[in-house]
Amino acid sequence: MNESVKSKKPVIIFSIADEKNKPFANNLLNSLRKFHPDIPFHLVEGEELEAYLKLDPSFFYRATPTVAEKFINDYDLVLKIDADSIIVGNLNYVFQTKDYDIGTVVNWNRKDAEEYPLVGGWGILPIEYFNCGFVAMRSEKFVKHWKDVCQTPQFDRMQYKEQDLLNALCYFGNYNVRCFDHLDPLAGNNSWWGLLGKGEYKDAILRNKEITIPKGKGDKPFPPKEVSIKVIHFAGGQNNPQKGNYRVMFNQEIIEYLDSLIK
Repeated sequence: MNESVKSKKPVIIFSIADEKNKPFANNLLNSLRKFHPDIPFHLVEGEELEAYLKLDPSFFYRATPTVAEKFINDYDLVLKIDADSIIVGNLNYVFQTKDYDIGTVVNWNRKDAEEYPLVGGWGILPIEYFNCGFVAMRSEKFVKHWKDVCQTPQFDRMQYKEQDLLNALCYFGNYNVRCFDHLDPLAGNNSWWGLLGKGEYKDAILRNKEITIPKGKGDKPFPPKEVSIKVIHFAGGQNNPQKGNYRVMFNQEIIEYLDSLIK
């Protein structure tokens, strides 16, 4: 929640990209502008990125709270989106919902669960563990706390660094946490916002310019009801030659829609 009494600007979105990830970041910005042409967007790149890395060689592993701290005193909401993402729907729910200190998305999906080790720990199940690719921050206290714990000796022992500590604070800190992947139909959120949809893209359809995942089949359907996708997050590391290649993930109609979003 907002601790400061001074007047703040509503929202800023930021991302981070080295030269290798700059094409992804361009797609992120182009797609974002299709839905939110006027929201401030800041890309940490070039000389600014070099300056961060000169001060802290581990910057990439604790970049989210480090950069967020720069903005959180001046904005009600600071939203970090990983550069390897495409925005495919409006983000209004994130902007208009104000009952959280920290807003998150889950790390798990059915595709990655078959290909990679499950991520969790400290009693946090893989389906509960949050991903650091889409993080909405409203609390100055939370951002400072997160940045501070990323400077401790324990940080170096964490496998997933800032992401592990994000989970520790979300589950064991005294903060209001909202996971955007947990549907909130009364407030208009029937969507997934990150990696959760990755295993279901083969079944996706385009309806009224929304990428939609139909209700699953069988006695225990997944998803349990129809959902729309708001963000496609590719993730999966730098060495995957198919990273970002949505042409192998979706049907032709959706491919053409995505082509139009990133122009």
